[in-house]
Amino acid sequence: MNQGKNSVKADIKLRQKNRIWGLFFIILLLLPGNILANNFKLSDLTNKMAEISSLRDKVIQRQAQASKLIKQLSQTMVDLKEEIKGEKRKLRITSCQEAIRNPRIDYNIKLIQKILVYISRLNEKVQYLDIASEELAFLYQQAEDDLKILETLSDMKIEKLMGQINQTTHKYQSEAKGLSIDVNGIVLSPPEEIWNSIIANPKSG
Repeated sequence: MNQGKNSVKADIKLRQKNRIWGLFFIILLLLPGNILANNFKLSDLTNKMAEISSLRDKVIQRQAQASKLIKQLSQTMVDLKEEIKGEKRKLRITSCQEAIRNPRIDYNIKLIQKILVYISRLNEKVQYLDIASEELAFLYQQAEDDLKILETLSDMKIEKLMGQINQTTHKYQSEAKGLSIDVNGIVLSPPEEIWNSIIANPKSG
């Protein structure tokens, strides 16, 4: 007898469980197909935002690295000029032609020629990275604003934003790998120009 009652109770529980699962799947079907879609959109957008943020951090690091290098090279150039001034005073050199016959002065002038090229390129790089940083910051803000109204955005608008993010991150991705300077095509300052800039300094002997 008890066995029969237990069997009935088990059957009732099974039916209740099946009914609950049935309702659950009906809710999933009737409820927003948008909920799942929005979850995917949310995940994609937050991942892209993290990618933008990481790339911008690296761009800022490269910018700081370039600025530091400019300062170091500028100081090296000051030291080289001071050495030239010392040789000029000691040897009573009066012309550039006479100066470049001195091995130390000639070497220093050639180094200064190269340093000027690198400083010029590094300044361009700093400006470029500043633009990159601002562009990535703007893009991140745009994505953050769209994230707040994600449910109201059309798929087309989200795809457009994703495409813009992909294009911009690809554009600046190489900057994250390291600081690279292209000095091809640069014309070195003539030795006379460097010499004249040194002797024109009031501190020169």
